[in-house]
Amino acid sequence: MAMLVVTNLDLNKNELQNARVQNLASAPSSPVSGQIYYDTSSNSLNVYLASSWLNLAEGDITSVVAGTGLSGGGTSADITINLANTSVTAAAYGSASAVAMFTVDAQGRLTAAANTSIAIAAAAVTDFTEAAQDVVGGMVAGTANEVNVAYNDGAGTLTIGLPDDVTIAGNLTVSGTTTTVNSTTMTVDDKNLELGSVTTPSDTTADGGGITLKGATDKTIIWTNSTDSWDFNQHVNIATSTDFKINNVSVLNATTLGTSVVTSSLTAVGTVGTGVWEATDVAVAHGGTGASTAAAARTNLGAPSKVTATIGDGSATAIAVTHSLGTDDVVVEVYGASTKETVICDVDRTSTDAVTLTFASAPASNAYKVVIIG
Repeated sequence: MAMLVVTNLDLNKNELQNARVQNLASAPSSPVSGQIYYDTSSNSLNVYLASSWLNLAEGDITSVVAGTGLSGGGTSADITINLANTSVTAAAYGSASAVAMFTVDAQGRLTAAANTSIAIAAAAVTDFTEAAQDVVGGMVAGTANEVNVAYNDGAGTLTIGLPDDVTIAGNLTVSGTTTTVNSTTMTVDDKNLELGSVTTPSDTTADGGGITLKGATDKTIIWTNSTDSWDFNQHVNIATSTDFKINNVSVLNATTLGTSVVTSSLTAVGTVGTGVWEATDVAVAHGGTGASTAAAARTNLGAPSKVTATIGDGSATAIAVTHSLGTDDVVVEVYGASTKETVICDVDRTSTDAVTLTFASAPASNAYKVVIIG
């Protein structure tokens, strides 16, 4: 008895090995598009295309005709199509003093090619004299370290501005409410930077002080007196192989929570890779088994039972297997006892305690094993 397949089979791009198409002496009735069969009378493979059968060995091309601009074609044997020559002379066109001119027809073929010389009228060229510009450049000069003057002969431009670097010998005192420094990098030789240096400094005068980096939003490190803390309004990212420490003791690094941290209020953790569980049994409702033994765990989880048997006697094609599970809701798997490969056969749930396995030919003695789970 052949197996009844009532859905499409998706092999997920795997090979269908050692298979053959249906062998028939004549075409099957009521075919559908894409159906194939092997005709044993004509020894041909055929496929149904919408309304008729096509012999794949013959195909449906009767001739090849050469179109415009091509030659060759035919109805049998090897067929060659050649590109016909045009009337254009084969040559290189265009140069430093000439432009190539081409004519193309509606089929994209060249029908004419020639060179056209390039001519530039003298009136189209204007000569510039730099003498006057050089005179202007020689009349303007800047004082060293005070004014820079640069003249570009080629562009005829005169640039006047401050020098790139200004050096002040002695102390610099700036008085005012706001001091603005427009530079890319500010270098200070002193290694201690004081902020809030008022006449009588206190935590109150320090409150709200710190550093502000301007961006789309302010990035700040601010001292808050009420919490007695430095407050960051952005993430803090420390370098690899460095730790967060309290009293010079590591409490956290990229991979480890410090041993001095013994109490936690964690309500969720990620994947626990190693460790020993020594607390109470985890309830089933929380993803555990609610038990400390395998037998009790299976009972709590309602784990299915399994029955196995070795089948095959070399003569029977229908083999009954009793499982005594008391239900039709069983999963049946048959595989080769030596090859361990899955075997597909007919499975009939004859009762709530037994199934019957049917094969096209009788399995050899003890050839297969059956596993029933329910």
